[in-house]
Amino acid sequence: MEIRYILLSAGILAASMPAVAGPVARWKSVSHDFGAFDEDMGKVSSDFVVVNDGDAPLMIYAARASCGCTVPSFTSDPVAPGDSAVIKVTYDPTGRPGKFSKKVKVETNCDPAQNILTINGVVIGASNTLRARFPVEVGNLKLRNKSVAFGDINKGNTKTAFLDGYNQSNDTIRPVVTGLPPHITVTTSPEAVPPGEQVTFTFFYNSARTSDWGLTSDEVSVTPAAGSAESQPVDLIAVVNEDFSRMAPEKRERAPKIALSSTSIDLGQVAVGTRNEEEIIIENFGKDPLVIRKVASLDPAVQASVNKTEVKGGSNARIKVKVDTRKVEGDIVNARITVITNDPDRPVSNIRVVGELLK
Repeated sequence: MEIRYILLSAGILAASMPAVAGPVARWKSVSHDFGAFDEDMGKVSSDFVVVNDGDAPLMIYAARASCGCTVPSFTSDPVAPGDSAVIKVTYDPTGRPGKFSKKVKVETNCDPAQNILTINGVVIGASNTLRARFPVEVGNLKLRNKSVAFGDINKGNTKTAFLDGYNQSNDTIRPVVTGLPPHITVTTSPEAVPPGEQVTFTFFYNSARTSDWGLTSDEVSVTPAAGSAESQPVDLIAVVNEDFSRMAPEKRERAPKIALSSTSIDLGQVAVGTRNEEEIIIENFGKDPLVIRKVASLDPAVQASVNKTEVKGGSNARIKVKVDTRKVEGDIVNARITVITNDPDRPVSNIRVVGELLK
């Protein structure tokens, strides 16, 4: 009876004591933040120390990084009980401006067999790197482009487009966009841009709030901070179209139909300094009125105007075209006039204007 009591007590005591069998990995730290540092500093490293708290040798079998910019190095020698080892993790910031977070997976003969080490930081890009990725300089704020393209937008719809920037400074900046027209709004994320981090300007184009049609261009200014003397003009470009996809069949039967008396104007040989006028007839051979949304040319030497913006079925309108050869760049006139109407089959018509200047 006494022996059974002793054995039972010993069993209870053994069960209550923590079992330490084999190696046990205790990491002094599993993450490191390098903070913000210049790309020109080159590679940065952090040492991760692991202590063997077990009663058998600890083996590090492998350490694998999540990308080639991060390189771990370690010893493959057994780590005796009570001893420690170091895994050095090195990050190469070359060509990688901005915030980063990289992971290293370490495999050992412990339980658990895998451990994750993490490094973080922010790289303040070198001038050469930023010139390739963010070539537009606005003081410490670098931009990826000088223009933002929304593409095609059906009238009444809203579309978004993006512009990326970068803070190449050691201070937080708060970029500002000014000069926005009523039909375009913008959000800036983040509003306060930490050193070495990126910013995204999200532009929203609400076509219901503009009377313009076809190719449109609005200019805004981007500055690193409110009141800054440094600013960059940015063009916001969109093509506003009428949506005919939901037009009923009976409505399409009555729809206006445009016809131009000519789709080209050949000035022939004209002397420099002269002003030339031509005329194009627009006819509506449909039933419903033809609404002329826009008649315009992007060429500064060519002006086009129409005598009325609504043409009844069977009637016509006249486009007057003026060419000022003093504003022609080069020796050749080569322009395009765009005519936008509510003809569902031909909403956009083009008129070419060509000629040769005599000097």
